[in-house]
Amino acid sequence: MAVVISEIRWSDWWRQFLGVSPGGHRHVIKILCARYVEEMQHVQRYTQHAEGMQYPQFREKLLRIAADEARHAEWLAEKIMLFGGEIPNVPPSPPTTRNSWQHLLADLEAEKHCSDDLIEVMQTVRNELPDIAAMLERIYEDSERHCSEIRDMLMRSDPLSIWPA
Repeated sequence: MAVVISEIRWSDWWRQFLGVSPGGHRHVIKILCARYVEEMQHVQRYTQHAEGMQYPQFREKLLRIAADEARHAEWLAEKIMLFGGEIPNVPPSPPTTRNSWQHLLADLEAEKHCSDDLIEVMQTVRNELPDIAAMLERIYEDSERHCSEIRDMLMRSDPLSIWPA
């Protein structure tokens, strides 16, 4: 008597282990991919904006924030792969001709938007995937800290300090 061993995809095994339905599985991957793209866009934006900062301490802070965002993207990429998804391509951010203060203001608005989205997403996945919700909560806490740091930089800078050439 021959025993037939069926091939088990790791993503299916993890989905079953975590108790995620096939439809929920696709929904989680979609959420994680959207968050990944947003985090990677933040990395691009903060890195680009740091290059044009007048004050070296602001440049350093933005690069540190970019490093935090890159770490978030790594966490998200790990979860995407765990669920059998593919890491999405991230379109490059177009360069802008704003001054430092305008960049910081745009960064603050983007970070606030990210925080608001994270609250909604955390509530969506909290019951079914508490570990994903916990990761998103850590990202949210960093996002709130980033908002505070950017707000502080805005208050310490002059909106007329550097105008684009």
